[in-house]
Amino acid sequence: MKRKRMPIKWPDGARVAITPCVAFETWPEDLGTPGSMQQENRRPYPRNAVTKKSLGTITDREFGERVGVFRMLELFRKEGVQTTFFPTGITVANYPDVLKEVVGDGHEVGTETWIHDYSYMKRREKEKRDLQRTVQAVKEVVGQAPKGYLSTGVAPSEFTPEIILELGYTYWMDPQHEETPYTLKLKGGELTALSYCQDLNDYSSYQRAGRTPRELLEMWKDCFDCLYEEGATDPKFMIWGNHPFIGGRPYRAGLLREFIRYAKGHGKVWFARAGDIAKWYRENYRDAQVEEWPNFSIAGRRAKKGDLLKLR
Repeated sequence: MKRKRMPIKWPDGARVAITPCVAFETWPEDLGTPGSMQQENRRPYPRNAVTKKSLGTITDREFGERVGVFRMLELFRKEGVQTTFFPTGITVANYPDVLKEVVGDGHEVGTETWIHDYSYMKRREKEKRDLQRTVQAVKEVVGQAPKGYLSTGVAPSEFTPEIILELGYTYWMDPQHEETPYTLKLKGGELTALSYCQDLNDYSSYQRAGRTPRELLEMWKDCFDCLYEEGATDPKFMIWGNHPFIGGRPYRAGLLREFIRYAKGHGKVWFARAGDIAKWYRENYRDAQVEEWPNFSIAGRRAKKGDLLKLR
């Protein structure tokens, strides 16, 4: 595996490409129940409770669709930033007017899967069916198929890259091991890989035991400062997620605005949709860094696909 690559260049000499993605999601039936796999910001009801689902949790998430997404859209509109939204398929189907507003403002629509569940819990056939429904929903509402894919929870299955390639996606956001794009070869084609930085995600400051929103802002700035300095000779990207039910809160939205203005103040910055970054890379550097799936290591050895299905 090639570890050292030659530096690439962004348009207009930018030192950093920045994509503050929006994960616009709808949660499954088990949200707010004791057995739910979903992360919550409150203690779940006990299993012997008479009321089985937490209204607090359910309405906490619903804030995103009712309020948060509109605050985010207005923020991006005022700051002149276009980014990429990654909705779940059922969100697209249930909120078509919102998605049309997203596209009308010049944002890109990629996707997660059908609903906020986890690909690693699914057989290949189920994962593909869910994603087929999602692609169809985007086609019907947006008018064209999505090109970018981000797994729910940034937690793909063994089969995810193959499935998204089969369904016409051209770039994939899940790998966590790079700060520049690369070409990922699979049987039947290739994807452009863009590493979405999970640690910068607003979810990381969501739980009460996590960091505060202000601490997260400092992480964004510290990350940017490092990449901007390095970008004088080796430009990279900064891509992370913002959730309308979290980042769309009034005490958080201002911090995203503050970061955008901070980054803009440095001049050589490219605020880009994720698809624009992937397209720029394919058109200018497609062969600069080429890897074959599976392209990760386990215990110091090159992994095989089947390793993801084994405990040892």
